[in-house]
Amino acid sequence: MSKISVIIPIYNTGKYLAECLDSVLAQTLSDIEIICINDGSTDNSAEILAKYEKKDSRIKTINIKNQGVVVARNIGVANAQSELIFPLDSDDIIDPTTLEKLYSHFMSGDGDIITCRVMMFGEKLGELVLAKPTKLNMSKNNCLVNAALLKKSDFLKCGGYSEDCKIALEDYDLWLNLLFKHNKKIYRVQEILFYYRIKDKSESRNWQHREEHERLVKNMYNKYPNIKIYSRIESIIKNFHKFVHFFFRIKNNQIRIFKTPIFTLKKYNCVISIGAACFVPEALKNLNLRKFSGPFDWMHGSDVLTRLNCVYNEFKDYFNYDDFEYLEENPENGKAIYRNIKTGIIYNHDFEPGDFKRTFPPVAEKYKRRTERMINHLIKDKNVLLVFAEFMKTGNKEEILNIMNDINYKFPANIDLLYINNNPDIKLGDFSKPKRISKNVIYSEYHYYKFPDETPIARKLTEKIIKKIIKKSI
Repeated sequence: MSKISVIIPIYNTGKYLAECLDSVLAQTLSDIEIICINDGSTDNSAEILAKYEKKDSRIKTINIKNQGVVVARNIGVANAQSELIFPLDSDDIIDPTTLEKLYSHFMSGDGDIITCRVMMFGEKLGELVLAKPTKLNMSKNNCLVNAALLKKSDFLKCGGYSEDCKIALEDYDLWLNLLFKHNKKIYRVQEILFYYRIKDKSESRNWQHREEHERLVKNMYNKYPNIKIYSRIESIIKNFHKFVHFFFRIKNNQIRIFKTPIFTLKKYNCVISIGAACFVPEALKNLNLRKFSGPFDWMHGSDVLTRLNCVYNEFKDYFNYDDFEYLEENPENGKAIYRNIKTGIIYNHDFEPGDFKRTFPPVAEKYKRRTERMINHLIKDKNVLLVFAEFMKTGNKEEILNIMNDINYKFPANIDLLYINNNPDIKLGDFSKPKRISKNVIYSEYHYYKFPDETPIARKLTEKIIKKIIKKSI
């Protein structure tokens, strides 16, 4: 008998299925069976399953007419031969060590339901931060995804996934059943071992049935009356928070007792230059805000929208060998100047003169490190400020609003853009007071049309504007 039965219901997920199965077959704990329930798929899912069943004897396919994910999962568990089960959706993937680590914690007696931390991918990136799965927190919201390790016998004692939840939230109902009726303990492994695919709204079952969630949750609370005890505890906690808030306030990034400031908060974890004026990285350095060399430092030749699209696309196809054209030698430093045809960005200080096949790889590796570091900040930091100052042209501020909304939807960090635009009507040496023109865009204007004559003034103004943003909430 295998140690774990992986239960995978499938309905028209052919474009994701191979990736899911590959992640299960790559497990370091190999003593498993993989039960795939084809719930009447009409795409190529059946063909993919047949191919994988021939490839690995641990895979067993059950074909049924379409009855929904609840029925499919229950049938899969009923056919499981292992003592432990691990439900997994066919569009998600797991780390190669997932089952081995969850199994180890189960055998150590850490809990009856073993889960882990979760990373999102697809339409949205970053860790899916879930509250600790205590009874109090679970009484408010589901703190687990459906993929967790548990005993088949515990699952069956609960009656499996409830057919009252055929539309959605069947996993939340199961966890509440195990917690409040059977007093089972949940344990979360503090590692990211599960990858949860965020799909387009048109493909998301939760999104399509979001209006039903409130009714389903209300039914669950009636099924498990002990939840009401924890709801009362939650009410006490909320009232305590209101009491504390009466005395302590946060305003302009300061913690205040009544009106007296006692502590100033740091607003941004990271400030990153995205151009286009070459002095922006230097301005950040002078303000002790520059943590690392970014992928847009010291370069010109593209607009703010192009650079923000590079960020949104995670710099995919941003630095390809075939996209570069040679322009000339830089008389100031002897470097070769190249232009990226796709992005319009001009590189005038990176490439050594000579054979491009020889000089390209080390520069490409350098920019790979820079882009990875920037994306890492957008995923792991709480608040990030991007800074773009126009270089001898006037940009269109309206076109950046939508892309900033998209960037903030995709990445976990709260990402602001400070956009310093050019205005010929502003007197040289003056700037407009920075103001927030949307949820994530802060806007200011200066005068910078002559290089290099006006550069020192523009650099000082940029430092002043950034300083205002950092010191004061806008």
